[in-house]
Amino acid sequence: MRFSFAKHAAFVAVVCLFAGGLALAQFDSPRPFQRVSDEYLALLMKGSYDELERAASNARKSGATISDGQSVLAALYGGTAGCVMSGCENRLTDDLWKVRGQKLADWRKRYPDSVTAKVALGKFPLQYGWFARGGGSSGTVSDEGSALFRERLGKAHADLEGLDAAAKHDPGWFEAMLSVARLEGWPKARFDALYEEAVREHPLYLQIHFEGATYYSPQWHGSWPELRSFVERAVGHTRDQLGETLYARLNWGPSTTQMFIEGQVDWPRMRSGFERMMRDYSDPWNTNNYAKFACQAQDWPTVSKLMVLIDGKPLAEAWFRDLQTYESCRMQADQAKNPIRPRFGRKAPPNE
Repeated sequence: MRFSFAKHAAFVAVVCLFAGGLALAQFDSPRPFQRVSDEYLALLMKGSYDELERAASNARKSGATISDGQSVLAALYGGTAGCVMSGCENRLTDDLWKVRGQKLADWRKRYPDSVTAKVALGKFPLQYGWFARGGGSSGTVSDEGSALFRERLGKAHADLEGLDAAAKHDPGWFEAMLSVARLEGWPKARFDALYEEAVREHPLYLQIHFEGATYYSPQWHGSWPELRSFVERAVGHTRDQLGETLYARLNWGPSTTQMFIEGQVDWPRMRSGFERMMRDYSDPWNTNNYAKFACQAQDWPTVSKLMVLIDGKPLAEAWFRDLQTYESCRMQADQAKNPIRPRFGRKAPPNE
């Protein structure tokens, strides 16, 4: 699927109609997953359920991916019922969230046997709950927001558990239930049982692994050692098909500026994963992020190689939204390749 300006324009028109001029589409987002998800949200808001059904059917049959290597089906769920970027639960007003929920209900009514419509409607309360809560720390959440979040989380759990067997084998269902498990604080043994079932059926559906890594992150229910252990387990499930790609992707999200220096992440392995990713999906988003991590690892030959591909057109969002970081990396790579030598100077005597 390619970026469609026409579909994004339609999305803006629909959002403006419902939200009084609030334009939400990420026209210039460098993130392929964001752009494609917005297209599917546009289709949902227009009531284009036939087109959503065709897209979901084709994605399942072909295992299609978007330009950065993530699943088309995952992007469809992200646009119709999910939330792509951190904090994006607040991209919509409450009225627009309600319209979105009604559109999902209409889609399921139009296609009562659709697994996609069932799962999308079932997982919708998760993100609507985040809207009520907000993305801040627990100390910033109002009593009302906290109560609505718990209520909507409970509804998502009940709705997802109440779906039929076909829906419960869908990768989107597993992703949603793993999210429920994380938010409800399931014990690790119970969470792992669900994760292992999910990867047996859908080992290449990346969002399943992303949810697992989030659960084991220090911010949720794990620690850095537990996260490292989980990453090794997840990579073992996909190494035959993806090499070290999942190692790169799972260390991409929780990255820190010191992770290579402090030994939290093995740069040669992450570089190998990015090299495979670039062979398969040479999207500028992947290229820019690869260059950023190579800079953090002070791998100047790799940075120099990637700067040729970037060709002076960096994506600011990949560089911490700070193009000075990009310029600094580019200059350091140039200096490492062409170290400055003094033009003049006396020759030292033999014993000096």
